Amino acid sequence: MKQLDRASFRILLISIGVVLPAVAFLWLHLAGPSDGARLEPGQAVWRPDGVVVTPLQGQTHGLRPGDLVVAVNGTSLEFWARALVDLRIERPHWQVGQTVSYTVVRDGERLNIPVTLEHYPLGSVLLEDWGTILYALVTLFVAVFVFLFRPNDRLAWLLLLGASGLLAATTWSFGLQVSDLIDGPGFWLFQVTTYAAYQLFWSAGLHFVLAFASPHSPLLRRRWLIWLMYVVPYVCYVVNAAATWFGSVSTLDWLGRWGPGLGLVSLIYLLLAVVTIFWGYRASGDAVTRQKIRWVVFAALISGIGGIVLWQLPTDVLGRPIISTNMLGLLVLPFPISIAIAILRHRLFDIDVIIHRTLVYGVLTALLALVYFGSVVTLQFFVHGLTGQATQPPFVIVASTLVIAALFQPLRRRIQASIDRRFYRRKYDAARTLQAFGATLRQEVDLTELSEQLVAVVQETMQPTQVSLWLPKPLQKGKDKAWEANPFRSPYEE
Repeated sequence: MKQLDRASFRILLISIGVVLPAVAFLWLHLAGPSDGARLEPGQAVWRPDGVVVTPLQGQTHGLRPGDLVVAVNGTSLEFWARALVDLRIERPHWQVGQTVSYTVVRDGERLNIPVTLEHYPLGSVLLEDWGTILYALVTLFVAVFVFLFRPNDRLAWLLLLGASGLLAATTWSFGLQVSDLIDGPGFWLFQVTTYAAYQLFWSAGLHFVLAFASPHSPLLRRRWLIWLMYVVPYVCYVVNAAATWFGSVSTLDWLGRWGPGLGLVSLIYLLLAVVTIFWGYRASGDAVTRQKIRWVVFAALISGIGGIVLWQLPTDVLGRPIISTNMLGLLVLPFPISIAIAILRHRLFDIDVIIHRTLVYGVLTALLALVYFGSVVTLQFFVHGLTGQATQPPFVIVASTLVIAALFQPLRRRIQASIDRRFYRRKYDAARTLQAFGATLRQEVDLTELSEQLVAVVQETMQPTQVSLWLPKPLQKGKDKAWEANPFRSPYEE
């Protein structure tokens, strides 16, 4: 890791500051009580008189999917929506185990539902939306890795800024709760992360594409244009909020109108990024730069177009996406992976060993875990069949642990050999070929046979388009006076 200069340290602090509101949002929910339901991300849940809630998996506290919550403890949600900007209003302090009365509209009938508050169901949220969270974590991992090895590189800065904004925006996957509208801080932290941080992701992404595809572009030297690239989304945010105020029948209806307009800004930035990529690819005369663009850009196009067609446009037009959030996360996952592939392919950093060990020990860990749990279940089944004991005897765990210890080294060697053959085939074959050729040199005395084997080794290890071997004829002693003058001269020299 290199030393951070002042500019790099500033970028690092900004990135941490971008992620902190998301951490505060998550901590606020984990520390407080929850009704077990959320405003489903990506769906039209705002109504003029309330919000539509969806209970999380495994949470059945009286609420049902599609319930329209219009009041809590007799106070309308419209009142609490107007109170979001009023700090003088006293707000309730709920505790875990407390019962709260929700007034909901279900199938056209107005009901009072008692809801017992419990701890925030983090496991249920992760189970339902692991795809988008995984995508954000992988992107941040790649960005941090690049930044640690190239802290003074502008591309590393932009990648870290964009990844931080994306990770902060994963609060969208957690979604709002009714309590966020009543308490206030949760709602505003949600807006800061899902809108402000998310737009930073698009701005830094467009800046990154411009610097990546056209590093010598004169646009990068126009500081006012770069600042405009970052400021425009937030100006649009304010303009959109002001414009949607007119025509809204209530504050809740107004809050629900913010999202669709801001999706248009993201779409415009994506189109600008695509145009910049193709323009940079056509203008670049460097073969290495063009090859890097191929690795990253095609994956970005697939991910971006797929996300727009299957998620963004259906959400804006139909009110709900075509694919789930997990599928969306998997769909856009090739983009950060393609950046790692480009780094490995073009030797920007020497990460061959890290990638290799990750593959080996990742597969090894997964296999050992399967063997361990399989042996525990199998042994417990036989013990229960023989003795009838329902409890798990201690020797089952001990025996399973001994099996894992015995299998560790042999299994690691087999996995490493298999990965070398499949993913590092050229390096693996080249090492074996050179080793075999070294043994041949110690045994072969026929020059013709040795020449043929040398050509075969070069073709197999280096894989050139054409190979030719030239051997000059040896000089004869009686016909070369230079040889007679210098008998120590090689007979193959001219």
